[in-house]
Amino acid sequence: MLLDLNEEERLLKGGLEQFAEGAIRPKIKPFVDRHEFPTELVKEFLSLGFMGTAYDPDFAGGGLGTRGAAIVAETLARAEPGFGAIYLCNSAPMTVIARYGSDEVKKKWLEPLCRGDFIASFGVTEPSGGSDVASIKTRAVEDGDSFVLSGSKVFSTNAGAPLHGASTFVAVTDPELGPKGLSTFVVPVGTPGFKVGKAGRKIGWRIADSVELFLDECRVPKANMIGKRGDGLKQILTTLSIGRILVGATGLGLARKSIDLAKSYGADRKVGGVPIFNHQGLTFPLADALTKIHAAELMIRNAACLADAERPFRLETSMAKLFATEMASEVADIALQIHGGYGVFEE
Repeated sequence: MLLDLNEEERLLKGGLEQFAEGAIRPKIKPFVDRHEFPTELVKEFLSLGFMGTAYDPDFAGGGLGTRGAAIVAETLARAEPGFGAIYLCNSAPMTVIARYGSDEVKKKWLEPLCRGDFIASFGVTEPSGGSDVASIKTRAVEDGDSFVLSGSKVFSTNAGAPLHGASTFVAVTDPELGPKGLSTFVVPVGTPGFKVGKAGRKIGWRIADSVELFLDECRVPKANMIGKRGDGLKQILTTLSIGRILVGATGLGLARKSIDLAKSYGADRKVGGVPIFNHQGLTFPLADALTKIHAAELMIRNAACLADAERPFRLETSMAKLFATEMASEVADIALQIHGGYGVFEE
């Protein structure tokens, strides 16, 4: 397993950093302050082709797999964590289509998503079930050459955005089979009965709106089913496992952003005429933070390598996400402490 970036990955990272420096960092703050989706910035990002980084070149993708996707998520989150969230939440529906959709489904949905024609959302979590996929209540009833979907989902990120074009929904098609009776469907925006609720205001990821979705006898053709009937549980568990790598990578980017800010502030800050980084009480936690960031990067890249090699990877993705997200919280707190009293001010 090679953990160093290869030439394609280095070029990807360089292009992303150029976009982050030229577009995200100088323009994003007003959108964060207003809890507003940055439509024009996302359009610019989509036009550069980064959204398709992980996927098959036959469907307009970049062919760089989960390793490439993790680089995108981390680099975007280092500039603005909410931008990383927009990316990773669009990646989930793309992943389930890429892994389980027929060539016809990929041509119709994955290819335009890779091109950046629109963004998608993931309809899995329900008000009563949280992340318990096996307890999904949304129903899909077969009717002629269609399925009729009814139910609701919550915390669906990107679904309220102006660029939203479709959502993938997990629904019960065969209730007598229990968890084995789930199937996954693509539902385009504008389908009668498909409604989007109001976005909630979050304390973080402010630019990535998360909404409730409603399906009221929403009819879609059978061709919109992803993969085989009854494979929904397997599809979603695999997609969520890959998503954990990207969540971990987003945490890694957030941690690096925190350290960037702390080092910039601490380099010039003096207390009692002495630079604060002369005090081991601050440099020791900083050393711990850098060590944990390095460990998280290795865990994330290892999990991505396993996923791309089609080897068992669920345990490693779960560990990578757990470690990286807890690490991000710890590092953010260290960065806040280095800022002292200024750490509690939005500026």
